[in-house]
Amino acid sequence: MGPSSIALSCAHGTHVVFDPVEKLLARGALPGAYGYDLGAHAMRMARAKGVQPMALLACAMPGSWMVNNRAPSPVFRAWLAPPRVEAWAALYELLSGGPEAWLSRSADDRALVTQLVRALCIEGHGVAAVSKVLAYWVAESVPLMDDAMLALALGTVAEPATADDPKAGAEHFVPAMDWFCKSVLSHEDTLIQVVREYPLAPFDCAQALDRLLWVESWGWRLRIGQAPGVYARVRDGDRSGILRVEGQPAATTVGPEALTDALRERWTAAIDGDAPRS
Repeated sequence: MGPSSIALSCAHGTHVVFDPVEKLLARGALPGAYGYDLGAHAMRMARAKGVQPMALLACAMPGSWMVNNRAPSPVFRAWLAPPRVEAWAALYELLSGGPEAWLSRSADDRALVTQLVRALCIEGHGVAAVSKVLAYWVAESVPLMDDAMLALALGTVAEPATADDPKAGAEHFVPAMDWFCKSVLSHEDTLIQVVREYPLAPFDCAQALDRLLWVESWGWRLRIGQAPGVYARVRDGDRSGILRVEGQPAATTVGPEALTDALRERWTAAIDGDAPRS
């Protein structure tokens, strides 16, 4: 069902996303993830029908709680008041339009985006909190930027021990946008196939990759999905991937030698045959 793997160029080397449709289905079974995806689609439909984006911002903030945004309602209140609400308006103009639009932005635009995101990083909340609102509100462009995603994609933060206390600040936003948008465009054909196979919510390519990155960077540690076995991280030098395995504890990292013959064959074929294009 759908493509068998996607090879991403990440901080440590090559990371292979195995079984992308299966992983999206496992994630989509989580109530918060399911609601977030449908809400993000409703946001896009409202924008397409002419609802002013700033009228939707207040809905995007509590919507971000469905993907465990740690920002509380007093932070939302501060965000919705001047001068910070103007930062959201400026960010919408600079971030909307999808990956190609973002990658066409100038160095001055990128510097301004960092400045605007920094203005919203208040009360101890950083890029994760801001991005979880933006990914709901400007879904065609912005991914969730939890610390685990940044560690996988960019290596600019340490791999976190918990998802409950993200530390990354505004300086990570633009590099993450650049990496993410290039990755979406590099794997667009494969992501289109994934989207066509996914039945639980309407996605575009950027949303599909964003949701997969959550599974690959953090969600694999949890018991998601109904299939036998657990997800484990396979790592061999500068190559990694997440596979469902039998006989391993949850949230473990193993070498290829720990895999069954069938899984080791899949691992080898994907690693050797899927050179990253991003």
